[in-house]
Parts: sequence; C-alpha cells; structure tokens
Amino acid sequence: MAHRIPPCSGCGLLRQVVTCGSFTAAATALGISQPAVSQHIARLEQEVGMQLLDRAGRGMRITYPGKVLLHHTEGLLSHLREATRELSALAQPDGGEVRMVTFPSAAATIVPPVVGTFRRALPKAKVLLSEADPVVALPRLLAGDADLALVYDYPDIGEPRDPRLHWEVVADDRMAVVLPAGHRLAATAEVPLAGLAGEHWIAPNPCPCLDAFVNACRGALFSPEIVAVSNDHAAMVGLVSAGIGVAVVPRIMAPAPIPAAVVLRPLRDAGISRSIAAVTRTTGYRPPATDRLVATLRAELAGHAAPGLRLDIRRAAGDR
Repeated sequence: MAHRIPPCSGCGLLRQVVTCGSFTAAATALGISQPAVSQHIARLEQEVGMQLLDRAGRGMRITYPGKVLLHHTEGLLSHLREATRELSALAQPDGGEVRMVTFPSAAATIVPPVVGTFRRALPKAKVLLSEADPVVALPRLLAGDADLALVYDYPDIGEPRDPRLHWEVVADDRMAVVLPAGHRLAATAEVPLAGLAGEHWIAPNPCPCLDAFVNACRGALFSPEIVAVSNDHAAMVGLVSAGIGVAVVPRIMAPAPIPAAVVLRPLRDAGISRSIAAVTRTTGYRPPATDRLVATLRAELAGHAAPGLRLDIRRAAGDR
C-alpha cells in the first residue's frame, strides 16, 4: 500500500512522546490528556500505515518505521521554524533577531562592545548570545540552533572545514606571553619563546590551544614543564599573578584589566597564531541583520588593542 506523509503536527507529537519517554510524560509536557496523546499517535499510525511505537507493558520503544519518520520530522520542523523566523523578519525589516554563539575569551572581551554598538544602530534588533568553544558551536550552527558562530581556528593544526559552513576570517590573533612584573624579560619589547624554556607553565587543558602551544615549544627546541592547567584565560593570568608560572594567552585578552603584578608582552618567532572567524551556514535562513553584526565585529576588532598587541585585521571580501 502507498504510505502518506502525515501532517507536521502529528510528527511533532511523535517526537514529543519519544523525547519524554512515555505518553503520560508527553501529555504533561504538552498540557493535554494522556488519552488524547494516545489517540493522536494511533491516528498517525493509521495515516502512515505502519506501527510507529511498540507498547510493551508500561514501557514504550520506537520502531524502525518510527525512527525513519522521526528522522524526517526533525528536518520538517527545522524548515518550519526557519520559515516562521523569516516571515517575522519580513514583518519587521529593521528588527528581528540573530542567535550568536561565541567562544569564551571573545565573550569576555570583544562581544559586549560589538553587541552594544550593534544595538545602538538597530535598537529593534535582538542578539541572543550563548557561549561555547568551536567544537560545540559549529555542530549547533549546523543543527540550526544558531545563526552565527564566532570561532577560533589554528590554521597549522586545523581540521578540514565542513562545506556546509561559510567561514569569514575577520582577524588573526597572535599569542602574547603573561609574565610576572619582576621577571627578567618583563621589560623586553618582544619575548623569544626559546628564552622561556626553563619556566614553569600554566597551559590549557587538552584542546587545539594546547596542541598549538606544545608544537611551538617543540619548534623552539624545548618541552614545556606544565604545572597548572586552565582553559580560562583570566584564571591563567591570575595564576601568573600568584607566582605559579608563566602563560601564553591570545592578544584579544590584552585590553582587559590586567593585575599590576603581571605584564603582557608579544612573543617573537613563536608561530602561535589563531584565526578568528564569523561562521554561517551556506544554506537555510540567514537573518538580515547578520551582515551588519559581522561588519560591527570587524570595526570593533580593529580598535580592540593594547600598545604593541594589536590584532591583525583581515579585509572583508570586496574591500580594497
């Protein structure tokens, strides 16, 4: 027999039942009666012509046909959400919202002034912010849970980029070193990484940042003695201030308040640099304000600097 594709509402109810684990839990979540949920699922199975849920005693499991339908349901519901947002944007062309996910050090430094400038230019627009490292942010972007991801990437060790994503590199962030103010190299204009071979180090937990740091140290012919680990750059600065060791941090941190007990200095010949990129999906709905937000980001990054620790700004496509 021919199987008919059921309405999205029925598929959405199936999704809710599977997510909640039972008819009763789904009914509670939706604010309807349990018999009503059972009737809707029974009608959905009749429309499809296949059993979607296997009811075994008090338990319940989804059948293979149910999994197939649910797989397609996710896509249908995603397209429906995007259509709703696009229609909303048409109704308020100078408003709407952009869902932006950003990496932690940017969230603590550059993103607040970017959002402030953006909102002053477009007061009816919204920026819904969340924070995540690229390994989490990019899958969220692909899943449609974000419109724009601000991420970092180490070109020398980066993995192949997903063709479903468009990368717009906005700046290159060469690393700086955090030293105690009384360190023998604290007054040096540019600190050679090899000159820090005998130091104790505060380093990131296992991640691309740590890989880039360790590779640079190997290039300088030493293996770093790591005595503390943290992925929080402010915490790393604090540990240096407490006399635990020295640390490498991105230049994006330079304009942030720095304890008097430490200094930030550029690294010479270290080769540790990460790209900062604004990433969007190549397909699907793109909020009209996205380009304005990325342009604001570029402008703010150009002025985000401390003496001797400026970021290397990339030109936008089409700029001369």
